Amino acid sequence: MEKIQLDVIVNQRGNRTDGFINYGQKADLSFYQIPVIIIEGGKPGKTLLVDGAMHGDETEGSEAIIKLAAELEDTEFAGTFVGVPALNMEAFTIISRGTITDGFNLNRIFPGRKDQYITHYLAAHYMERVVSHVDAVINFHGGGDVLHLEPLCAYVPFDGPDDTAARVSYEMAQAFNVKYLWSQQNLPFGGITSLEYKKAFNIPTIIPEVGSQCSRFTNRDRDIDICYNGIKNVMAYFEMIPPTGQKPVEDKLHIELNYLHSRNGGIMKLCKRENEFFEEGEVLCVIDNLFGDRVEALKAPWPGIVIGYWSVPVIHPGDWCSLAAKIIDAPEFYKK
Repeated sequence: MEKIQLDVIVNQRGNRTDGFINYGQKADLSFYQIPVIIIEGGKPGKTLLVDGAMHGDETEGSEAIIKLAAELEDTEFAGTFVGVPALNMEAFTIISRGTITDGFNLNRIFPGRKDQYITHYLAAHYMERVVSHVDAVINFHGGGDVLHLEPLCAYVPFDGPDDTAARVSYEMAQAFNVKYLWSQQNLPFGGITSLEYKKAFNIPTIIPEVGSQCSRFTNRDRDIDICYNGIKNVMAYFEMIPPTGQKPVEDKLHIELNYLHSRNGGIMKLCKRENEFFEEGEVLCVIDNLFGDRVEALKAPWPGIVIGYWSVPVIHPGDWCSLAAKIIDAPEFYKK
Protein backbone atom coordinates (compact mmCIF):
# COMPACT_ATOMS: atom_id res chain seq x y z
CA MET A 1 0.00 0.00 0.00
CA GLU A 2 1.36 3.44 -0.95
CA LYS A 3 2.17 5.80 1.88
CA ILE A 4 0.36 9.08 2.46
CA GLN A 5 2.38 12.00 1.09
CA LEU A 6 2.40 15.33 2.93
CA ASP A 7 2.86 18.66 1.16
CA VAL A 8 4.26 20.44 4.23
CA ILE A 9 6.22 18.78 7.04
CA VAL A 10 6.12 20.68 10.33
CA ASN A 11 7.90 18.19 12.60
CA GLN A 12 9.67 14.91 11.96
CA ARG A 13 11.10 13.06 14.91
CA GLY A 14 11.55 9.38 15.57
CA ASN A 15 8.58 7.45 14.22
CA ARG A 16 6.32 10.51 14.04
CA THR A 17 5.72 13.00 11.22
CA ASP A 18 3.42 16.03 11.55
CA GLY A 19 2.41 18.07 8.56
CA PHE A 20 -0.24 19.27 6.15
CA ILE A 21 -1.88 18.22 2.92
CA ASN A 22 -2.76 21.27 0.81
CA TYR A 23 -5.95 21.57 -1.21
CA GLY A 24 -6.89 24.75 -3.03
CA GLN A 25 -4.96 28.02 -2.99
CA LYS A 26 -6.67 31.04 -1.45
CA ALA A 27 -6.66 34.59 -2.76
CA ASP A 28 -3.97 35.51 -0.20
CA LEU A 29 -1.71 32.73 -1.64
CA SER A 30 -2.09 30.54 1.44
CA PHE A 31 -3.70 27.10 1.16
CA TYR A 32 -6.63 25.28 2.59
CA GLN A 33 -4.94 22.53 4.60
CA ILE A 34 -5.56 19.18 6.29
CA PRO A 35 -3.39 18.59 9.40
CA VAL A 36 -2.02 15.03 9.50
CA ILE A 37 -0.10 13.05 12.12
CA ILE A 38 1.60 9.87 10.86
CA ILE A 39 3.17 7.47 13.36
CA GLU A 40 4.91 4.35 12.05
CA GLY A 41 4.76 1.46 14.49
CA GLY A 42 7.86 -0.27 13.14
CA LYS A 43 6.23 -3.69 12.68
CA PRO A 44 3.97 -4.92 9.85
CA GLY A 45 0.29 -4.29 10.38
CA LYS A 46 -2.80 -2.31 9.45
CA THR A 47 -2.94 1.38 8.63
CA LEU A 48 -5.69 2.94 10.75
CA LEU A 49 -7.00 6.42 9.95
CA VAL A 50 -8.65 8.35 12.80
CA ASP A 51 -10.09 11.80 12.13
CA GLY A 52 -11.98 14.42 14.10
CA ALA A 53 -13.64 17.82 13.63
CA MET A 54 -15.25 16.95 10.30
CA HIS A 55 -17.85 19.20 11.87
CA GLY A 56 -15.86 21.99 13.48
CA ASP A 57 -17.85 22.06 16.73
CA GLU A 58 -17.26 18.35 17.44
CA THR A 59 -13.84 18.10 19.08
CA GLU A 60 -13.80 15.26 21.62
CA GLY A 61 -12.32 12.92 19.02
CA SER A 62 -9.77 15.58 18.09
CA GLU A 63 -8.45 15.75 21.65
CA ALA A 64 -8.33 11.96 21.88
CA ILE A 65 -6.27 11.79 18.67
CA ILE A 66 -3.78 14.32 20.05
CA LYS A 67 -3.57 12.46 23.38
CA LEU A 68 -3.01 9.04 21.81
CA ALA A 69 -0.49 10.35 19.26
CA ALA A 70 1.69 11.61 22.11
CA GLU A 71 1.52 8.16 23.69
CA LEU A 72 2.35 6.28 20.47
CA GLU A 73 5.35 8.48 19.67
CA ASP A 74 8.63 6.56 20.10
CA THR A 75 6.61 3.39 20.84
CA GLU A 76 6.82 0.18 18.83
CA PHE A 77 3.54 -1.26 17.59
CA ALA A 78 2.22 -3.01 14.49
CA GLY A 79 1.16 -0.95 11.50
CA THR A 80 0.64 2.79 11.13
CA PHE A 81 -1.52 5.29 13.00
CA VAL A 82 -2.77 8.22 10.90
CA GLY A 83 -4.41 10.97 12.93
CA VAL A 84 -6.27 13.94 11.46
CA PRO A 85 -7.28 16.09 14.45
CA ALA A 86 -9.23 18.69 12.45
CA LEU A 87 -10.28 17.44 9.02
CA ASN A 88 -12.34 20.54 8.30
CA MET A 89 -10.01 23.22 9.65
CA GLU A 90 -12.13 25.97 8.08
CA ALA A 91 -15.06 24.90 10.27
CA PHE A 92 -12.86 24.11 13.27
CA THR A 93 -11.38 27.61 13.43
CA ILE A 94 -14.81 29.21 13.92
CA ILE A 95 -16.35 26.33 15.91
CA SER A 96 -18.92 25.76 13.18
CA ARG A 97 -20.73 22.68 11.95
CA GLY A 98 -20.32 23.79 8.33
CA THR A 99 -17.40 25.11 6.29
CA ILE A 100 -16.77 28.84 6.71
CA THR A 101 -16.14 29.46 2.99
CA ASP A 102 -19.21 27.93 1.38
CA GLY A 103 -21.45 26.79 4.25
CA PHE A 104 -21.61 23.12 3.23
CA ASN A 105 -21.85 20.19 5.65
CA LEU A 106 -18.79 18.05 4.82
CA ASN A 107 -20.40 14.79 5.94
CA ARG A 108 -23.23 15.08 3.44
CA ILE A 109 -21.26 15.45 0.20
CA PHE A 110 -18.85 12.50 -0.03
CA PRO A 111 -17.32 11.27 -2.31
CA GLY A 112 -17.03 14.93 -3.25
CA ARG A 113 -15.97 16.34 -6.59
CA LYS A 114 -13.24 18.60 -7.88
CA ASP A 115 -15.35 20.91 -10.02
CA GLN A 116 -17.62 22.49 -7.40
CA TYR A 117 -17.29 24.22 -4.02
CA ILE A 118 -14.27 23.95 -1.74
CA THR A 119 -16.00 21.55 0.66
CA HIS A 120 -16.75 19.20 -2.26
CA TYR A 121 -13.10 19.47 -3.24
CA LEU A 122 -11.98 18.72 0.32
CA ALA A 123 -14.04 15.51 0.33
CA ALA A 124 -12.68 14.36 -3.03
CA HIS A 125 -9.11 15.34 -2.16
CA TYR A 126 -9.26 13.57 1.21
CA MET A 127 -10.54 10.35 -0.34
CA GLU A 128 -7.79 10.43 -2.98
CA ARG A 129 -4.85 11.57 -0.85
CA VAL A 130 -5.64 9.86 2.47
CA VAL A 131 -8.56 7.42 2.64
CA SER A 132 -7.47 5.35 -0.36
CA HIS A 133 -4.17 4.58 1.43
CA VAL A 134 -5.58 3.09 4.66
CA ASP A 135 -7.17 -0.18 5.79
CA ALA A 136 -9.84 1.14 8.16
CA VAL A 137 -11.26 4.42 9.44
CA ILE A 138 -12.60 5.86 12.69
CA ASN A 139 -14.51 9.04 11.81
CA PHE A 140 -15.36 10.93 15.02
CA HIS A 141 -18.50 12.99 15.49
CA GLY A 142 -20.55 14.29 18.40
CA GLY A 143 -23.42 16.53 19.39
CA GLY A 144 -21.53 19.76 18.77
CA ASP A 145 -23.01 23.02 20.04
CA VAL A 146 -26.75 22.32 19.87
CA LEU A 147 -27.34 18.60 20.44
CA HIS A 148 -26.94 16.26 23.35
CA LEU A 149 -25.98 12.72 22.37
CA GLU A 150 -25.33 9.65 24.44
CA PRO A 151 -22.07 7.93 23.35
CA LEU A 152 -22.76 5.57 20.45
CA CYS A 153 -20.86 3.93 17.63
CA ALA A 154 -22.22 3.55 14.10
CA TYR A 155 -21.36 0.71 11.75
CA VAL A 156 -22.32 0.10 8.12
CA PRO A 157 -25.24 -2.27 7.49
CA PHE A 158 -24.65 -5.62 5.77
CA ASP A 159 -25.35 -5.97 2.05
CA GLY A 160 -25.29 -9.76 2.36
CA PRO A 161 -23.66 -12.68 4.16
CA ASP A 162 -20.29 -12.20 2.40
CA ASP A 163 -19.97 -8.47 3.13
CA THR A 164 -16.48 -8.44 4.67
CA ALA A 165 -16.27 -4.66 5.07
CA ALA A 166 -19.55 -4.61 7.00
CA ARG A 167 -18.40 -7.48 9.21
CA VAL A 168 -15.17 -5.67 10.10
CA SER A 169 -17.06 -2.40 10.62
CA TYR A 170 -19.44 -4.12 13.02
CA GLU A 171 -16.59 -5.78 14.92
CA MET A 172 -14.79 -2.42 15.14
CA ALA A 173 -17.96 -0.90 16.62
CA GLN A 174 -18.20 -3.74 19.13
CA ALA A 175 -14.54 -3.26 20.05
CA PHE A 176 -14.94 0.52 20.44
CA ASN A 177 -16.99 -0.35 23.52
CA VAL A 178 -19.99 1.90 24.11
CA LYS A 179 -23.56 0.99 25.00
CA TYR A 180 -25.31 1.88 21.74
CA LEU A 181 -24.41 0.25 18.40
CA TRP A 182 -26.02 2.12 15.52
CA SER A 183 -26.75 0.34 12.25
CA GLN A 184 -26.71 3.09 9.62
CA GLN A 185 -29.73 1.85 7.72
CA ASN A 186 -32.62 3.98 6.49
CA LEU A 187 -30.59 7.19 6.84
CA PRO A 188 -32.51 10.36 5.89
CA PHE A 189 -29.41 11.79 4.17
CA GLY A 190 -26.56 10.59 1.97
CA GLY A 191 -22.96 11.50 1.26
CA ILE A 192 -21.50 10.29 4.55
CA THR A 193 -18.04 8.82 5.07
CA SER A 194 -18.80 5.29 6.17
CA LEU A 195 -21.08 4.40 3.27
CA GLU A 196 -19.05 6.22 0.62
CA TYR A 197 -15.68 4.80 1.75
CA LYS A 198 -17.16 1.31 1.55
CA LYS A 199 -18.62 1.99 -1.88
CA ALA A 200 -15.38 3.46 -3.25
CA PHE A 201 -12.69 1.33 -1.59
CA ASN A 202 -14.51 -1.40 0.42
CA ILE A 203 -12.92 0.12 3.53
CA PRO A 204 -14.58 -0.58 6.92
CA THR A 205 -15.45 2.59 8.82
CA ILE A 206 -17.08 3.34 12.14
CA ILE A 207 -18.55 6.65 13.27
CA PRO A 208 -18.44 7.16 17.04
CA GLU A 209 -20.69 9.99 18.24
CA VAL A 210 -19.32 11.16 21.58
CA GLY A 211 -19.71 14.41 23.50
CA SER A 212 -21.43 17.76 23.03
CA GLN A 213 -21.21 21.32 24.29
CA CYS A 214 -23.65 20.70 27.15
CA SER A 215 -21.69 17.58 28.14
CA ARG A 216 -18.38 19.46 28.13
CA PHE A 217 -19.22 21.37 31.29
CA THR A 218 -19.15 18.22 33.43
CA ASN A 219 -17.99 15.30 31.28
CA ARG A 220 -15.34 16.62 28.90
CA ASP A 221 -12.55 14.41 30.28
CA ARG A 222 -14.87 11.39 30.38
CA ASP A 223 -15.88 11.86 26.75
CA ILE A 224 -12.30 12.34 25.58
CA ASP A 225 -11.35 9.16 27.43
CA ILE A 226 -14.20 7.25 25.75
CA CYS A 227 -12.75 8.30 22.40
CA TYR A 228 -9.16 7.62 23.44
CA ASN A 229 -9.95 4.18 24.85
CA GLY A 230 -12.15 3.42 21.84
CA ILE A 231 -9.27 4.04 19.43
CA LYS A 232 -7.00 1.81 21.48
CA ASN A 233 -9.64 -0.92 21.60
CA VAL A 234 -9.93 -0.83 17.80
CA MET A 235 -6.14 -0.90 17.46
CA ALA A 236 -6.12 -3.96 19.72
CA TYR A 237 -8.85 -5.55 17.58
CA PHE A 238 -6.53 -5.15 14.57
CA GLU A 239 -3.63 -6.53 16.65
CA MET A 240 -1.72 -3.27 16.30
CA ILE A 241 -1.28 -3.15 20.07
CA PRO A 242 -1.85 -5.72 22.86
CA PRO A 243 -5.35 -6.08 24.36
CA THR A 244 -6.23 -3.05 26.45
CA GLY A 245 -7.88 -4.95 29.28
CA GLN A 246 -10.78 -2.50 29.32
CA LYS A 247 -13.92 -4.03 30.78
CA PRO A 248 -16.56 -4.54 28.06
CA VAL A 249 -19.71 -2.45 28.38
CA GLU A 250 -22.57 -4.71 29.43
CA ASP A 251 -26.08 -4.75 27.97
CA LYS A 252 -25.18 -3.16 24.65
CA LEU A 253 -28.18 -2.21 22.55
CA HIS A 254 -28.43 -2.38 18.76
CA ILE A 255 -30.33 0.59 17.43
CA GLU A 256 -31.55 2.31 14.30
CA LEU A 257 -31.26 6.02 15.00
CA ASN A 258 -34.03 8.28 13.74
CA TYR A 259 -33.95 12.06 13.56
CA LEU A 260 -37.33 13.52 14.50
CA HIS A 261 -37.84 17.09 13.29
CA SER A 262 -39.86 19.94 14.72
CA ARG A 263 -42.45 21.52 12.48
CA ASN A 264 -42.64 24.75 14.50
CA GLY A 265 -40.21 27.10 16.18
CA GLY A 266 -40.34 28.33 19.75
CA ILE A 267 -39.16 27.30 23.18
CA MET A 268 -38.70 23.54 23.43
CA LYS A 269 -39.17 21.54 26.63
CA LEU A 270 -38.18 17.89 26.97
CA CYS A 271 -40.66 15.28 28.13
CA LYS A 272 -38.31 12.31 27.57
CA ARG A 273 -34.59 12.60 28.22
CA GLU A 274 -31.54 10.52 27.37
CA ASN A 275 -31.70 6.75 28.01
CA GLU A 276 -35.45 6.89 28.70
CA PHE A 277 -37.65 4.37 26.92
CA PHE A 278 -40.91 5.45 25.35
CA GLU A 279 -43.98 3.87 23.80
CA GLU A 280 -45.70 4.74 20.56
CA GLY A 281 -47.72 7.92 20.97
CA GLU A 282 -45.87 9.20 24.03
CA VAL A 283 -44.87 12.87 23.93
CA LEU A 284 -41.12 13.32 23.57
CA CYS A 285 -41.04 17.12 23.68
CA VAL A 286 -43.28 20.15 23.45
CA ILE A 287 -42.80 23.57 21.86
CA ASP A 288 -44.41 26.77 23.14
CA ASN A 289 -44.49 30.17 21.46
CA LEU A 290 -43.55 33.48 23.09
CA PHE A 291 -47.10 33.96 24.36
CA GLY A 292 -46.95 30.66 26.20
CA ASP A 293 -49.25 28.85 23.79
CA ARG A 294 -48.48 25.22 22.92
CA VAL A 295 -47.67 25.05 19.19
CA GLU A 296 -46.42 21.47 19.00
CA ALA A 297 -46.28 18.23 20.96
CA LEU A 298 -44.01 15.79 19.19
CA LYS A 299 -45.21 12.22 19.72
CA ALA A 300 -43.21 9.03 19.26
CA PRO A 301 -44.13 7.26 16.02
CA TRP A 302 -43.07 3.88 17.49
CA PRO A 303 -41.57 2.44 20.71
CA GLY A 304 -37.90 3.14 21.39
CA ILE A 305 -35.32 4.96 23.51
CA VAL A 306 -34.06 8.56 23.50
CA ILE A 307 -30.40 8.84 22.47
CA GLY A 308 -30.22 12.63 22.13
CA TYR A 309 -32.10 15.89 21.68
CA TRP A 310 -31.86 19.57 20.83
CA SER A 311 -30.05 20.98 23.85
CA VAL A 312 -30.73 24.72 23.66
CA PRO A 313 -34.11 26.27 24.53
CA VAL A 314 -34.88 27.95 21.20
CA ILE A 315 -35.65 25.63 18.32
CA HIS A 316 -36.42 26.43 14.67
CA PRO A 317 -38.88 24.78 12.30
CA GLY A 318 -37.23 21.68 10.83
CA ASP A 319 -34.54 21.25 13.48
CA TRP A 320 -33.74 17.86 15.02
CA CYS A 321 -35.71 17.98 18.24
CA SER A 322 -35.33 14.35 19.34
CA LEU A 323 -32.91 11.62 18.30
CA ALA A 324 -35.06 8.60 18.93
CA ALA A 325 -33.81 5.06 18.44
CA LYS A 326 -35.62 1.91 17.53
CA ILE A 327 -34.25 -1.17 19.30
CA ILE A 328 -33.26 -3.72 16.65
CA ASP A 329 -31.62 -7.13 16.52
CA ALA A 330 -27.93 -7.73 15.89
CA PRO A 331 -27.06 -7.83 12.16
CA GLU A 332 -28.82 -10.67 10.39
CA PHE A 333 -25.79 -11.76 8.37
CA TYR A 334 -23.14 -11.44 11.10
CA LYS A 335 -21.08 -14.51 11.76
CA LYS A 336 -18.01 -14.58 13.97
